[in-house]
Amino acid sequence: MLMPSPTKARINVKGLTSNWLRGCTISAFALVLCLLSTVSHGHMLSENHDHARGVLRVTFSVWEPFAIEDRNGKQHGIDRAIMTEVAKRLGLELQPQTCPWRRCLKMLETGDIDIMTSIAYTEERATYARFIKPAYSRVTPVFYYNRKNPVTISAYSDLYQLTLGAVVDSRYFEPFDSDDRLEKVEANSEILLLRMLAAKRVDAMVGSDANADYQIRRAGLGNIIAKAPYRTNHSNDIHLAVSRNSSLMTRLDQISQIMTDLHAEGFIARVHQEYWPAADLAEINPTGELN
Repeated sequence: MLMPSPTKARINVKGLTSNWLRGCTISAFALVLCLLSTVSHGHMLSENHDHARGVLRVTFSVWEPFAIEDRNGKQHGIDRAIMTEVAKRLGLELQPQTCPWRRCLKMLETGDIDIMTSIAYTEERATYARFIKPAYSRVTPVFYYNRKNPVTISAYSDLYQLTLGAVVDSRYFEPFDSDDRLEKVEANSEILLLRMLAAKRVDAMVGSDANADYQIRRAGLGNIIAKAPYRTNHSNDIHLAVSRNSSLMTRLDQISQIMTDLHAEGFIARVHQEYWPAADLAEINPTGELN
């Protein structure tokens, strides 16, 4: 029996290994694509199933008196009352979720929720959400200082001498929002800023009057923190915003009509009277430009 020579019997192990690895790589790549497709499809099915069974996904970033969360986790406030009625009139079950402000914005952008409350219009936010008109409330940016560390804020130019607290990713007014010459310290909420101000870690802070005043009263800081005399002559309308990735985009006109009806019926005024009696809703223009 003839035996092959050692040279002819040699197997190209390197070539086989290369081909095997290439095949495995292709298979692994195909598996990853398949898994990604499955996850994406599952997310779409989950979202569609939510609306098929009548669920309205709404985020509430705790911001008293609009979104209040008690120590026991119970949620109430202006936003919760309004969204409960909106969900009812849409024939959907309200599915609330609380989250930090920045995370709520991200969820609105990605479509992980349908509606975000207590949000002011900006061109950047409008790229991923549709703002519902009419607005349902209005807040005014105000500056606060520590009575034990008095500073002068009677004009915008006075701000350049101070360290100023502000909530991250919030809109107050121009030129403050885009003014890089100001020394700003950002925090996730106004209550954190108020604590920093009380501890003299900042010279002053900017806050929306409704929330900051509420927090000052609740925390008993009225004898420590005061409003500065400077006023911006600017107010921010507060809207509902619908994610552009939500199936509710097909019901924008209906949602807008519901909000118009809630104004006309006095519902929104009654809710404000319960949670924020000092609110002035008279200047909200249902047909005006978003601001």
